Amino acid sequence: MLAESSDRRARRPASVRQFLAEPGRLWIRSVPTAWPGVDGLWTHFASRGLGVAGEAPLPAMIVPPIDGALYLPPVAPALEGELAVLIAACRDRGAALVVQRRVGAPGAAAEDVLDLLAALLEQGAAALSGLETPCRIAVWPLIAGLTDGVDDWQLGIEALVAAGVRTVVPIALELGPAERRRLAALTDESGYQRLFHGAAPAERDFARCAAERGLAVFAPPPTLSNSPAEQFAQRVAADLLLAAELWLRLGRLESAGQELLRAARWTREAARDLRALAREGNLGVLPWLDERSRQLVLELAAGQPSTLLAELEREYLQGSEE
Repeated sequence: MLAESSDRRARRPASVRQFLAEPGRLWIRSVPTAWPGVDGLWTHFASRGLGVAGEAPLPAMIVPPIDGALYLPPVAPALEGELAVLIAACRDRGAALVVQRRVGAPGAAAEDVLDLLAALLEQGAAALSGLETPCRIAVWPLIAGLTDGVDDWQLGIEALVAAGVRTVVPIALELGPAERRRLAALTDESGYQRLFHGAAPAERDFARCAAERGLAVFAPPPTLSNSPAEQFAQRVAADLLLAAELWLRLGRLESAGQELLRAARWTREAARDLRALAREGNLGVLPWLDERSRQLVLELAAGQPSTLLAELEREYLQGSEE
């Protein structure tokens, strides 16, 4: 009886921490609150800090979110078999996953996300030369004094292109004092000053370097439903979220950016067939669609890309022509 009770506890769904599913955070919506982690240096994609190893067992089951991706951080090689079982169970439930892999770690698949932190800190961008990975998405963690050199960016980006990576997402890490002290031994005096007292590296500057070599800098949003109407609503919400993020990063009028965010939120929550409403000319019944958002829906419903999103991406990645 006691063994049966323990088994039931072991199979309870793991508790998760919720995040806003944002383009700059790989669309991560939930993260297990207890996770074994792994020793060494790795990026915590959701908190945008350094990951740490723990003593928690790998969860037997996680209930995936319905409006974003479930983040599975790296584990020690001895747990790879258990992780594979968990990944399969989550995908059987229709989950969108962000499975994190480190350079050289086993088990990587094309849809997984490659964390470059340890390679960059231990050997520099030269460590990526000759990189072999099935992953098509990578994360470049930006740390002042350590991974913010433009020459290293260019060298590393060339290596990623050669390896077949198609998207590299820059994440400026938000480090606390203890995390900075952990990294201090990896840099010289100049780098130490930038690490502790310098400005955070600009994600936009890195994004421009990557875009020049044809790489995307935002991960594609997850597809969470097989219903065509719901898939279209998810596409609209994702484009609105990305447009809002770019709008605000570019320093445009904040109230207009908030309108885009509001439209994205209601698009995800409202059970409406947006494509049918657009085809019938009835988008006006949705008060939460401002004029910019309404035009975006109309273009997507007509099978065309959003001109607003294209304009914002062009300005963000190339700069204003003025």
